[in-house]
Amino acid sequence: MQEATTSEGRYSRKTIERKLSEYRRILTLTRRPTREEFSTIAKVAAIGIVIIGVAGFLIYLAMVQAPQYFGATNATNTTATATPGTAVNASQPAINATQNSSITSSANTTANATNQS
Repeated sequence: MQEATTSEGRYSRKTIERKLSEYRRILTLTRRPTREEFSTIAKVAAIGIVIIGVAGFLIYLAMVQAPQYFGATNATNTTATATPGTAVNASQPAINATQNSSITSSANTTANATNQS
C-alpha cells in the first residue's frame, strides 16, 4: 500500500478512490448495536467518566487542601494574627518594594526615551 501511494502521489485520483472503497467496505460491515449492547457501552462510559472525575477531585484535594491540613501557611495569615505594631512592620517591605519598582520603571522609561533620541 505504501509503494502505491508514493508512486501514484498522495492525492491522486486512484489513491482517493481506493481509500473511499476501504471506508465503504467498513461501513457495510457495521451494524447498529442492540439495546443491550448500547446500554452496556453507555454504562462503561459512565463508569469511566466517574472514575476520572474522582481522580481529578482527589488530585485537587492533594494539591489544595492537604497543604492547609498539614500546617503550611502563607505570609498573609501570619500578619493578620500579629499585634498591630508588628502588622505595620510586616507591611513595610511591601510598600518599599512598590516604591522601588516604580522608581525602577520610571528610570527605564527615561533610559528608553534617551536611547530613542
